[in-house]
Amino acid sequence: MSQGHDRLLVRGGLLLHLDPPRVERADILIENGRIVAVGTDPGDADQVLDATGHWVMPGLVCAHHHLYSALSCGMPGPTEAPTSFADMLAKVWWRLDEALDEESVRVSGLVGGIQALRAGATTVIDHHASPSYIVGSLECLDQSLDEVGVRRVLCYEVTDRGGPERTAAGLRAHEALLAAPTSGMRAVMVGAHANFTVSDDTLARCGAMAREAGVGVHIHVAEAVDDRQAVGEPLIPRMDRLGALLPGSILAHCVHLGADDLARIGDAGAWVTHQARSNMNNAVGHAPVGLFPETSALGTDGIGADMFAELQAGWFRGSEGGVPWSPARWLRALTDGARLAGDKLGVTLGKLEAGAAGDLLVLDPIPGPPLTADNLAGAFIYRLTSSAVRHVVVDGRLVLADRQPLGVDAGAIDDLARRVAPALWARMA
Repeated sequence: MSQGHDRLLVRGGLLLHLDPPRVERADILIENGRIVAVGTDPGDADQVLDATGHWVMPGLVCAHHHLYSALSCGMPGPTEAPTSFADMLAKVWWRLDEALDEESVRVSGLVGGIQALRAGATTVIDHHASPSYIVGSLECLDQSLDEVGVRRVLCYEVTDRGGPERTAAGLRAHEALLAAPTSGMRAVMVGAHANFTVSDDTLARCGAMAREAGVGVHIHVAEAVDDRQAVGEPLIPRMDRLGALLPGSILAHCVHLGADDLARIGDAGAWVTHQARSNMNNAVGHAPVGLFPETSALGTDGIGADMFAELQAGWFRGSEGGVPWSPARWLRALTDGARLAGDKLGVTLGKLEAGAAGDLLVLDPIPGPPLTADNLAGAFIYRLTSSAVRHVVVDGRLVLADRQPLGVDAGAIDDLARRVAPALWARMA
């Protein structure tokens, strides 16, 4: 974990408030992980982070990630081209997660955590799978992200595709962390892969475990047409019937749902996450984003954790597909990830105000017109990029300075990843 101080003063920056959009020049004083004052001369501090001439904004949240894919870039492709989404899962992604062991899970968390911080994502809601290493995998991932300094909401994606013993192990994988006290740095949900790979009994068990623990279910829903076709009944009524449509649940993708189903998700207090780049990558279709409930947020589905890029992809693909969202509505989908994660972690995220968590980014200014409340949403689409992220503070601790992580040795992790990744790819074969 990075070096920490009881009181950190971030001085001289131009603050970019995102929810609601507002711009001001002010100092921020953070004490014991929480913002205690915003303004001029807010008080003395043990450490000063000089942000003069820079922009300061809240840390971002990736609302649906697969950190286990962090070592996938560069892996050999399938010997035969996939002919459908289900075929893509079988020939690529299920081969990858089957090959993961304890070491590769640990390194995936380290690599993915550094990627997240460098992209300005201070919190990751992850959906994990490693069928050859199930029980203990969440603790392993938790330790890696703790070393890097990233907030996290974890789960294991339970599935029946590996047989009843692995199904039972997937449920057990949640037990230790669910029983542990929830900290502001880590929370746990109950994961399930997707409707079409879990039986009625398994989905009901996931719902019961989540309900007993007071958490939601994190699951892929209607990512492709395969989901409903394989199940043979409407997915949202099925989840409701089996007790898995719970408040605070995360339903990722929802590409092939209609207005009634999406309204039912919102009425249940569950969330939809949108992953435009993944939808394009897997050619699963255009999500009906304009019909999404107010409880919607942005994720990446394992394509890194660059939420600047994800917002921009969502906007451009949405414009092509006729989504009636304004730049301001897209920005709200980005910032609502902080509301979603904050509810689970028990802290206020996404705000630069007294009482909020001390999570923020210091950006190199990108020359151009003055930033205002009126043009800030448009600036996220056409101007801001993750390459501007200079420093990152999480829980009042400086965890990234001049783009270098402070809690871990990035060079040593690179050496480790270059050794572990080829071995992982060999096991896939």
